[in-house]
Parts: sequence; C-alpha cells; structure tokens
Amino acid sequence: MTTDKELIYTIALSELRAGKQASEIGNIGQARVCARRACGMAIEYWLKSNSYKDWGASAITMLNKLQEDYSIPKYIRDAAYRLTKRADKNFETGVEEDPLKDGEMIVKYFLDSLQSGE
Repeated sequence: MTTDKELIYTIALSELRAGKQASEIGNIGQARVCARRACGMAIEYWLKSNSYKDWGASAITMLNKLQEDYSIPKYIRDAAYRLTKRADKNFETGVEEDPLKDGEMIVKYFLDSLQSGE
C-alpha cells in the first residue's frame, strides 16, 4: 500500500523530471517553475506535521518563509533563496544555480526528514 508521503514523493520527483526535460530544450524558466512546484508539494506535506508554522499556500510563499526559518539548515534556506530570486528577461538570476538540484535537495530534505510513522 502506498503512503501519502510516497505518493507526494513520486509526484514531486515527476515534476523535477519534467523540469529536467524543459532544461534540456533550453527552457530554464520552466525548469525553475517545475522545481518550485516540486518543493511546494514537499513543504506542504511537511507542514501538515508542523501546523504551527504558517508558511502560506503557494510554493513561492512557502519558499520565502523557509528562508526566514533558522531552524532549517542554511544550505536548504540558500537553495530556497536561489529558487525565489527574480530572473531577468533572459531567465538569469545573477547567481550560479541549478534549480533542479536545489529543488531535489529541498524535496528530499522535507520528505526524508519526516518520521516513517506519519
């Protein structure tokens, strides 16, 4: 039987794969969107166990709130920062980044950090 966590993980990883395909054809903007959506799914699931945190309902809002939460490791907050940094008309943010790597790191952090006992 598939757990909710496994289902969210599968969907989030599918979103990251779609982002990889977008990146391969040069659509880095879509890759960033896919990475943010994957993160939003993982964070939203994690928030169910941390309901005292009000991080909003959208992936962008959650990623912004994540950056402000010092109980989260700095490398995860930094990845959230890179994913929310505004891109220019060429989809460049001015920081070296791999949105899919950042997305995968955040998804794994939030879904792997949950206890198996849901």
